[in-house]
Amino acid sequence: MERRESLIGVYGGTFDPIHLGHVHLLQSLLKTGLFKKILVVPAKQNPLKNSPSKIPDDLRLKMLEASLQEMGDSRLEIWDGELKRNGLSYMKDTLRELSQGQTGELTLIMGNEVFKEFYRWKEPETIIKLANLAIVQRTGESVDIKSILEPCQLAPNSNSFHWMKIFKINALPHSATQIRENLAKTWKSGDLSKTPHGIQRSVWLVIKENQLYAVN
Repeated sequence: MERRESLIGVYGGTFDPIHLGHVHLLQSLLKTGLFKKILVVPAKQNPLKNSPSKIPDDLRLKMLEASLQEMGDSRLEIWDGELKRNGLSYMKDTLRELSQGQTGELTLIMGNEVFKEFYRWKEPETIIKLANLAIVQRTGESVDIKSILEPCQLAPNSNSFHWMKIFKINALPHSATQIRENLAKTWKSGDLSKTPHGIQRSVWLVIKENQLYAVN
């Protein structure tokens, strides 16, 4: 299968904002020793979400930069190509672009709850031709790869696949929705001295400086 430190991870998301759940996932995958680097890819507009983020792209990017700087791991890099494209962010386009400029095996990283929606992605058959799939089992729910791929008219043993692997981690119980609610409560309370639960100090400083997630 994969060689040690031969993989280039691709981890996409809205990161609205990036939180400790994301951080823990990235650190857990790096500890496996399989990834020579992981590209963190902020989406301009997730096609499966009804409305775009209320936070401008440049500030979501600034929060990501602060987060990765605090993590201090040179194997983590931000790729902002989706922010530079117009319209919806499709992973098939991102992987095509990355395949032209990266040396190593592209490996798309997604949580098991996201993988359940894989049939809704644009051209899943193209995605699996361009990259390995690393499914991160963040919940106790088992991952039934075959049933998830059937609506895509794909089979796990197809020659189209590079490979698929399930990574089990002890996920932290954080979600972006919960974090945004916590931030709104923090602004309302007026006590801005402590970092709200679920985010890094560096990310909180960017949020506080730009008054993000405050409810008018």
